[in-house]
Amino acid sequence: MSYLDVPRLHFAGTFIANPSTINNTPSNFDPSVPITYQNEAWNPNGNAAWTFLNCQVRSAVNAAGQVYPTSGPDPVIGAAVLSTDQPVAAKLVDLDTQQQGVSQIWGLHIKVAISETDYFEGDFRVVCFNDINFSRVVNGVGDSGASAYYQSFLDNVTWGSQLSSPFLKELQSASPTRLSIKFVVDGYNDDSNSLEFTQGRVVGTIGPARANEPPNFVLGRSLRPPATPPNSVLWFGYARVDVARQKVLVDLGNSIPTTSPGGPPPNLGALIVAINPSSKNPIVLGSYGYSESTYLEKAGIQEYDVTPEQIKMLATTPLGVLQSTPQGQLNVLLQEGQNGTYINATQQVYRMNPGDVETVELIALQFGEPAPGQKISLQLFGDQFGPTPPPVCTPTSGLTFLKKVTTGPDGRASFQMTAAAPNNPRKFIDGQIYGVQYIWGKDADSNFPADPNEYVNVLVFDSFQKAPTWANLKPILDQYAKLYPFMDSIFQLNDPAVIQQNIAAFKMVLNFADTDPRYMPVTRDMSRDKRQRILDWLNKGAPTS
Repeated sequence: MSYLDVPRLHFAGTFIANPSTINNTPSNFDPSVPITYQNEAWNPNGNAAWTFLNCQVRSAVNAAGQVYPTSGPDPVIGAAVLSTDQPVAAKLVDLDTQQQGVSQIWGLHIKVAISETDYFEGDFRVVCFNDINFSRVVNGVGDSGASAYYQSFLDNVTWGSQLSSPFLKELQSASPTRLSIKFVVDGYNDDSNSLEFTQGRVVGTIGPARANEPPNFVLGRSLRPPATPPNSVLWFGYARVDVARQKVLVDLGNSIPTTSPGGPPPNLGALIVAINPSSKNPIVLGSYGYSESTYLEKAGIQEYDVTPEQIKMLATTPLGVLQSTPQGQLNVLLQEGQNGTYINATQQVYRMNPGDVETVELIALQFGEPAPGQKISLQLFGDQFGPTPPPVCTPTSGLTFLKKVTTGPDGRASFQMTAAAPNNPRKFIDGQIYGVQYIWGKDADSNFPADPNEYVNVLVFDSFQKAPTWANLKPILDQYAKLYPFMDSIFQLNDPAVIQQNIAAFKMVLNFADTDPRYMPVTRDMSRDKRQRILDWLNKGAPTS
């Protein structure tokens, strides 16, 4: 069960993301480099807040497959989808100045409410965005031309005392304490002169969840753009075969391009979903509607009836999305590889201190089913990191792990990563960034290659054992004051007199769990050792001598 299953709801509206951008440039970490208009980027005073704005439920599908509102009324239609901002707004955080492509949302609490007694709410489990698509807007530029998705669980779900919505009652019965959620963000406005600055479009889906599914990807099928011309105008999509309901579910929410940021799609002609055997004609399952109104109502998710014979064929045959030209030609825009393979990690971002050991879980699937007995190779990978210099993934001793694992009967394999102090290879930037790529030989399809974002991202912090004195801690706080003006505007981080007057407040925010939106620093880029040395200093009264 996942957001693709029933009962599920779809919502649409606006999001706000207000990151600080001075720390996007590695050279800015050097204390000798002054911050100027040229290197502060487009939002130097951002406070890292992330929130929903004016989001509403647009449609829902009940357990019987009936679609609201077209099949009848249900009060869930029009319900508000809120980020509660309790106790404060959630925070959007990059992993590192050299890895800004796996930004995470921390401390997000989501509520879907018809009334004060008719609602559900839950904690959004921290994940990074996936499948960043820099070609979402035709001829787009920068962040405004990109899109990505967040898929995760809503944990600790609670329900209102008086549910009037039949749909919500079904959803509660199907998945009372945990839900699956996915939302796609696009059309981000990074023009500081605009009234919609830091806003963008969001569409999403919430459905049932179960304990043994990954939070961040579908146990299903990966639809990939072809590698050779004519190249596809579509980005990666996902699908799942629901054998019980005899349905194929296709999600192209992050795939269809737009003509403007957050705008309508271009005319792509007729798109069809089909079973596509290599030596036979495609077996058409139905058309894919990609109008802007359909996107807002269904978040890119569409269903197709399949027969038992077609389900049997799909067990060994790729699924694809094809474009039908006026001349009757069928162009493959997305398709599974010929082997039907797909592998992903159930967690893609890690922050580690020297001596930490983390376990990474991989799941290998073939035509949507677990792939047992598969050998997966592991290697350091920094090709996606940037900007460089400074160098990444060095020294190799900073992160060690096995070089090969084999999947079990459930298609899952695990390996441990062990962190050691990298000894400050980036000088003024704490620690080092590493990528761990997982390579499945059967997944190496030259015609439909795997997503280049399929690897694990690790920030290994350095050790810091200096005495907790102002002289030793001042450079740390000076850097935060320089790189994060909004943080410094609340407390002057490099003024010991201000710190001495607010010791209790500093200790409180440093002691919050990192999943708490009030945690400091909001960037979550302070090592365990530095945080502890600062707390030791605060416990002594923050002396300056």
